[in-house]
Amino acid sequence: MEAAPARRSKGKRLTVSIETNVDGRIRPLEPWEINRGICPPSLCPASDSDGKRPRGTGGRVFYHGDIVLDPDTEYLIFGNKLRRRFKRETMKLKNKLWPNGVVPYIFSSDLAPSSRRAIIEAMHQIRHYTCIIFKEKRTKDENYIRFISEPGCWSSVGMIGGEQRLSIGKGCEKVGTAVHEIAHALGFWHEQARTDRDNYVRVLTKNVSPDYLAEFTKINSTVASSRGYPYDYNSVMHYSEYAFSNTGYPTIKVKGIGRQLNYKIGQREQLSDLDIAQLRDMYRCDDREDEKLGECPEGWKKKLRSCYKFMADSQYRYQYAAATKYCKTNKSHLLSLNSRSEQKFISKYLKKKYPQVRYWRTSGKRDNGRFVWNQADRGGIIPIAFTNWADGYPGTYTSMLLDRDSRYQWTGAWAGSLNQLPDHAYNFVCERPSKRKCVPNYHKDGRDYRGTLDHTVDGILCQRWTSHYPHKHTLLPQNTRINSADEIGEHNFCRNPSGLRRKRPWCFTTKSKTEWQYCDVVTCTKSLKSKITPSRKTRKRKT
Repeated sequence: MEAAPARRSKGKRLTVSIETNVDGRIRPLEPWEINRGICPPSLCPASDSDGKRPRGTGGRVFYHGDIVLDPDTEYLIFGNKLRRRFKRETMKLKNKLWPNGVVPYIFSSDLAPSSRRAIIEAMHQIRHYTCIIFKEKRTKDENYIRFISEPGCWSSVGMIGGEQRLSIGKGCEKVGTAVHEIAHALGFWHEQARTDRDNYVRVLTKNVSPDYLAEFTKINSTVASSRGYPYDYNSVMHYSEYAFSNTGYPTIKVKGIGRQLNYKIGQREQLSDLDIAQLRDMYRCDDREDEKLGECPEGWKKKLRSCYKFMADSQYRYQYAAATKYCKTNKSHLLSLNSRSEQKFISKYLKKKYPQVRYWRTSGKRDNGRFVWNQADRGGIIPIAFTNWADGYPGTYTSMLLDRDSRYQWTGAWAGSLNQLPDHAYNFVCERPSKRKCVPNYHKDGRDYRGTLDHTVDGILCQRWTSHYPHKHTLLPQNTRINSADEIGEHNFCRNPSGLRRKRPWCFTTKSKTEWQYCDVVTCTKSLKSKITPSRKTRKRKT
């Protein structure tokens, strides 16, 4: 999405009214412009006994122009010896997202009708593109947003707990401005505050008022993360070209790939494609959809996006190599535990369904997406203890078992060899990803798929086929809007175009380091071909 207010050509001084564009059209004021010099009543108590003013940049109550810092985040940014230990504060950042993407809200009784309309439309826009749900506050909802019409446009970042005020005051009653402030409340910071900002734009400090230079500071990685997504010039969260200008000249200049693609900054119309991708990632929208729609073969147990087959009979006590081969022939792999939550589920299920089986062979666990296990040549079985799931592989043996002694725990065991049978042979678990129902397609590779799936098997939102950022390609040259033969164009639906045919539908991703991935599209070619493929005699007759 590249919508942006019209600007003067780069390098030219802005000499007209700040409310009017050079072509005479009215443009909405930026939140920082509306907030300049104000101190809303709820943020600026009449006396110190009434409460503490939030600490912003440059001695103001707003951080980066329109953000109200909660005490925990304020401490992480500025530091405060009177507050709790840094490590404990850092842990709180994990709780900044709204649980399950559900945001309770209430409208203040004095909220202006124009503000209410802008907020409602902004919520509809966010809901349309993501899985985030806004619902009216109920008595049991402890954490919620109260929309108010105090002076200015401002919000906190993420869920801070309790009543959380978000102001859409006079001059802020624009849908794009409301989207911007609500996005803050969902967990977004300003785009140009990223740590890698200087690779994509240049801040022209000579044109920034000295009192406002602090508004261009970067956010450290403890407070914010790009989650692997590229810099977003089109983000609704990006400062405009003239932000905090003291001279009437631009304060931010686009460079690098943004300049090559002629991107503009500071649009206040709608969420950009990358805004949507990050929101859906933050709130696991695509993963949750796949968990809901994925299916498992008969006889397999489904949990989230995985299918498990428990080989519990005595005839299925295999050594490591045989267990691995058996799972492979069933289009699966020997169980690897990816998280503590998965181990908790597996342990609980085994205890309930198979209390008679003490040992279950696994292939270890995954660490940063790869299998990890030690290759020591010792035999026997020993218990293994570890405290941090992300710290390397547990144990000192060639393969791992889950041991149901007092509770399921990691146990190291020898993989075994044929001349050692029946030693080192244990029951095992096979694992495979769940898949959606197959889609009728004439071609096995799904080249004729015309569905609307728009994310990959890893839950990453697809890049538009007409876009050349973050990944360049030649399937559609720049400024070409559609390829009707393969039905690729102004959308980001999974396809398998002739220009780059792969095994099944795929797409370029919106993450920087992942160029492309397959989509969860499985084709049903047999049933379809039996229905629509004409017989050989029929084909000859038509010829």
